[in-house]
Amino acid sequence: MVRLYGNLFQPSFKLQEKTRIGARVIKRYHPPVPPVARVLAHPGVTELDKERLRAMMENADPVLLFAGIRAAQEELGRRVDRRGLHKKLEEPIVVDLQRFAANLKTAWKNGETRPTHRRPYRRTKPWPKRASMYEPFEAQIKAWLKEEPTLSAAGVLRRLTEIDPIRFTEKNIRMVQMLVKAWRMEMAGLVILDGGWIKSLPSAAAAAVDAGTSASAVLGNIPR
Repeated sequence: MVRLYGNLFQPSFKLQEKTRIGARVIKRYHPPVPPVARVLAHPGVTELDKERLRAMMENADPVLLFAGIRAAQEELGRRVDRRGLHKKLEEPIVVDLQRFAANLKTAWKNGETRPTHRRPYRRTKPWPKRASMYEPFEAQIKAWLKEEPTLSAAGVLRRLTEIDPIRFTEKNIRMVQMLVKAWRMEMAGLVILDGGWIKSLPSAAAAAVDAGTSASAVLGNIPR
Protein backbone atom coordinates (compact mmCIF):
# COMPACT_ATOMS: atom_id res chain seq x y z
CA MET A 1 0.00 0.00 0.00
CA VAL A 2 2.80 2.39 0.85
CA ARG A 3 4.55 1.60 -2.43
CA LEU A 4 1.42 2.21 -4.51
CA TYR A 5 0.45 5.38 -2.65
CA GLY A 6 3.94 6.85 -2.90
CA ASN A 7 4.52 6.01 -6.55
CA LEU A 8 1.05 6.81 -7.87
CA PHE A 9 -0.23 9.74 -5.81
CA GLN A 10 2.56 11.25 -3.71
CA PRO A 11 4.27 14.20 -5.48
CA SER A 12 8.00 14.53 -5.02
CA PHE A 13 10.79 16.88 -6.12
CA LYS A 14 13.51 15.81 -8.52
CA LEU A 15 16.76 17.70 -8.95
CA GLN A 16 17.08 19.43 -12.31
CA GLU A 17 20.47 21.11 -12.06
CA LYS A 18 23.06 22.11 -9.49
CA THR A 19 25.37 25.09 -9.96
CA ARG A 20 28.34 25.90 -7.74
CA ILE A 21 29.53 29.51 -7.45
CA GLY A 22 32.50 29.51 -5.14
CA ALA A 23 31.25 28.16 -1.80
CA ARG A 24 27.62 28.68 -2.78
CA VAL A 25 25.57 25.86 -4.31
CA ILE A 26 22.38 26.70 -6.24
CA LYS A 27 19.91 23.85 -6.80
CA ARG A 28 16.94 23.93 -9.15
CA TYR A 29 14.20 21.30 -9.15
CA HIS A 30 11.55 20.08 -11.55
CA PRO A 31 7.90 20.79 -10.60
CA PRO A 32 6.71 18.22 -8.01
CA VAL A 33 4.82 15.33 -9.65
CA PRO A 34 4.23 11.69 -8.66
CA PRO A 35 6.88 9.22 -9.85
CA VAL A 36 4.39 7.55 -12.17
CA ALA A 37 4.00 10.81 -14.10
CA ARG A 38 7.73 10.90 -14.77
CA VAL A 39 7.65 7.29 -15.97
CA LEU A 40 4.75 8.00 -18.33
CA ALA A 41 6.58 11.03 -19.75
CA HIS A 42 9.87 9.22 -20.23
CA PRO A 43 10.50 8.28 -23.88
CA GLY A 44 12.50 5.18 -22.95
CA VAL A 45 9.47 3.37 -21.43
CA THR A 46 7.50 1.14 -23.79
CA GLU A 47 3.85 1.79 -24.51
CA LEU A 48 2.89 -1.60 -23.07
CA ASP A 49 4.36 -0.68 -19.68
CA LYS A 50 2.68 2.73 -19.81
CA GLU A 51 -0.70 1.10 -20.46
CA ARG A 52 -0.18 -1.15 -17.46
CA LEU A 53 0.61 1.89 -15.32
CA ARG A 54 -2.49 3.74 -16.57
CA ALA A 55 -4.66 0.74 -15.73
CA MET A 56 -3.11 0.56 -12.28
CA MET A 57 -3.87 4.26 -11.71
CA GLU A 58 -7.51 3.80 -12.77
CA ASN A 59 -8.03 0.94 -10.34
CA ALA A 60 -6.18 2.51 -7.39
CA ASP A 61 -8.05 4.66 -4.84
CA PRO A 62 -5.83 7.16 -2.95
CA VAL A 63 -8.26 7.45 -0.02
CA LEU A 64 -8.49 3.68 0.36
CA LEU A 65 -4.72 3.30 0.20
CA PHE A 66 -4.15 6.09 2.73
CA ALA A 67 -6.77 4.64 5.11
CA GLY A 68 -5.17 1.21 4.81
CA ILE A 69 -1.75 2.68 5.66
CA ARG A 70 -3.14 4.37 8.79
CA ALA A 71 -4.93 1.17 9.83
CA ALA A 72 -1.69 -0.80 9.44
CA GLN A 73 0.17 1.79 11.51
CA GLU A 74 -2.43 1.57 14.30
CA GLU A 75 -2.16 -2.22 14.31
CA LEU A 76 1.63 -1.95 14.48
CA GLY A 77 1.35 0.49 17.38
CA ARG A 78 -0.93 -1.90 19.28
CA ARG A 79 1.51 -4.73 18.71
CA VAL A 80 4.30 -2.58 20.14
CA ASP A 81 2.16 -1.78 23.21
CA ARG A 82 1.40 -5.47 23.72
CA ARG A 83 5.07 -6.44 23.49
CA GLY A 84 6.06 -8.52 26.48
CA LEU A 85 2.53 -8.63 27.94
CA HIS A 86 1.48 -11.92 26.24
CA LYS A 87 -1.95 -10.58 25.42
CA LYS A 88 -4.28 -12.22 22.95
CA LEU A 89 -4.11 -10.75 19.48
CA GLU A 90 -7.15 -8.76 18.47
CA GLU A 91 -8.98 -9.06 15.20
CA PRO A 92 -7.78 -6.66 12.48
CA ILE A 93 -9.89 -3.54 12.25
CA VAL A 94 -12.11 -2.88 9.25
CA VAL A 95 -11.38 0.32 7.34
CA ASP A 96 -14.37 2.69 7.37
CA LEU A 97 -13.87 5.07 4.43
CA GLN A 98 -16.70 7.43 5.36
CA ARG A 99 -15.43 7.93 8.90
CA PHE A 100 -11.85 8.28 7.70
CA ALA A 101 -12.81 10.87 5.05
CA ALA A 102 -14.85 12.82 7.63
CA ASN A 103 -11.85 12.99 9.98
CA LEU A 104 -9.67 14.42 7.23
CA LYS A 105 -11.65 17.68 7.35
CA THR A 106 -10.47 18.51 10.88
CA ALA A 107 -7.24 16.49 11.14
CA TRP A 108 -5.12 19.41 9.95
CA LYS A 109 -6.20 21.68 12.83
CA ASN A 110 -4.55 19.83 15.72
CA GLY A 111 -1.97 17.98 13.66
CA GLU A 112 -1.57 14.23 13.56
CA THR A 113 0.32 11.90 15.87
CA ARG A 114 0.94 8.67 14.07
CA PRO A 115 0.51 5.43 16.02
CA THR A 116 4.07 4.43 15.10
CA HIS A 117 5.68 7.46 16.72
CA ARG A 118 8.17 6.74 19.47
CA ARG A 119 6.39 5.88 22.69
CA PRO A 120 7.64 6.56 26.22
CA TYR A 121 9.47 3.64 27.77
CA ARG A 122 7.22 1.48 29.93
CA ARG A 123 8.87 -1.05 32.19
CA THR A 124 7.13 -4.43 32.19
CA LYS A 125 9.34 -6.15 34.78
CA PRO A 126 8.99 -5.35 38.50
CA TRP A 127 11.61 -3.11 40.03
CA PRO A 128 14.13 -5.08 42.11
CA LYS A 129 13.84 -4.20 45.78
CA ARG A 130 17.02 -4.01 47.78
CA ALA A 131 16.90 -5.19 51.35
CA SER A 132 17.18 -2.39 53.90
CA MET A 133 19.15 -2.76 57.11
CA TYR A 134 16.26 -1.10 58.95
CA GLU A 135 13.69 -3.77 58.02
CA PRO A 136 14.60 -6.17 60.87
CA PHE A 137 14.09 -3.31 63.36
CA GLU A 138 10.95 -1.81 61.80
CA ALA A 139 8.53 -3.47 64.21
CA GLN A 140 10.68 -2.47 67.19
CA ILE A 141 10.92 1.16 66.05
CA LYS A 142 7.17 1.38 65.50
CA ALA A 143 6.62 -0.01 68.98
CA TRP A 144 8.91 2.66 70.42
CA LEU A 145 7.05 5.41 68.57
CA LYS A 146 3.69 4.03 69.70
CA GLU A 147 4.76 3.96 73.35
CA GLU A 148 6.54 7.34 73.17
CA PRO A 149 4.97 9.54 70.46
CA THR A 150 7.42 12.36 71.29
CA LEU A 151 10.49 10.19 70.71
CA SER A 152 12.84 11.94 68.28
CA ALA A 153 14.78 10.38 65.44
CA ALA A 154 18.00 10.99 67.36
CA GLY A 155 16.55 8.98 70.26
CA VAL A 156 15.62 6.16 67.88
CA LEU A 157 19.13 6.14 66.42
CA ARG A 158 20.61 6.10 69.94
CA ARG A 159 18.64 2.98 70.80
CA LEU A 160 19.59 1.33 67.52
CA THR A 161 23.24 2.11 68.21
CA GLU A 162 22.95 0.39 71.59
CA ILE A 163 21.53 -2.72 69.89
CA ASP A 164 24.06 -2.85 67.01
CA PRO A 165 26.88 -0.29 67.37
CA ILE A 166 28.73 -1.64 64.33
CA ARG A 167 25.88 -1.19 61.87
CA PHE A 168 24.37 2.08 63.17
CA THR A 169 26.42 5.26 63.64
CA GLU A 170 25.77 8.99 63.73
CA LYS A 171 25.99 9.05 59.92
CA ASN A 172 22.60 7.30 59.73
CA ILE A 173 20.70 10.18 61.36
CA ARG A 174 19.31 11.54 58.09
CA MET A 175 17.94 8.17 56.99
CA VAL A 176 16.42 7.52 60.40
CA GLN A 177 14.74 10.93 60.29
CA MET A 178 13.17 10.13 56.91
CA LEU A 179 11.97 6.72 58.08
CA VAL A 180 10.54 8.05 61.34
CA LYS A 181 8.71 10.79 59.44
CA ALA A 182 7.25 8.28 56.97
CA TRP A 183 6.17 5.89 59.72
CA ARG A 184 4.52 8.69 61.69
CA MET A 185 2.59 9.81 58.61
CA GLU A 186 1.48 6.21 58.08
CA MET A 187 0.33 5.88 61.70
CA ALA A 188 -1.50 9.22 61.52
CA GLY A 189 -3.28 8.11 58.36
CA LEU A 190 -4.43 4.91 60.03
CA VAL A 191 -5.72 6.84 63.02
CA ILE A 192 -7.64 9.31 60.81
CA LEU A 193 -9.13 6.60 58.61
CA ASP A 194 -10.14 4.58 61.66
CA GLY A 195 -12.35 7.41 62.87
CA GLY A 196 -11.64 6.83 66.55
CA TRP A 197 -10.19 10.30 66.94
CA ILE A 198 -13.67 11.82 66.60
CA LYS A 199 -14.82 10.00 69.73
CA SER A 200 -12.00 11.59 71.73
CA LEU A 201 -13.19 15.12 70.91
CA PRO A 202 -15.21 17.22 73.38
CA SER A 203 -18.95 16.96 73.03
CA ALA A 204 -19.25 20.39 71.39
CA ALA A 205 -16.66 19.48 68.75
CA ALA A 206 -18.34 16.15 68.04
CA ALA A 207 -21.70 17.88 67.67
CA ALA A 208 -20.17 20.41 65.28
CA VAL A 209 -18.62 17.67 63.19
CA ASP A 210 -21.91 15.79 63.04
CA ALA A 211 -23.72 18.97 62.01
CA GLY A 212 -21.16 19.67 59.29
CA THR A 213 -20.30 23.12 60.66
CA SER A 214 -16.90 24.62 61.28
CA ALA A 215 -15.25 23.53 64.51
CA SER A 216 -11.81 24.99 64.01
CA ALA A 217 -11.93 26.85 67.32
CA VAL A 218 -12.68 23.70 69.29
CA LEU A 219 -10.29 21.53 67.29
CA GLY A 220 -7.49 23.93 68.06
CA ASN A 221 -7.77 23.12 71.76
CA ILE A 222 -7.30 19.39 71.34
CA PRO A 223 -4.46 18.22 73.60
CA ARG A 224 -1.59 16.84 71.56
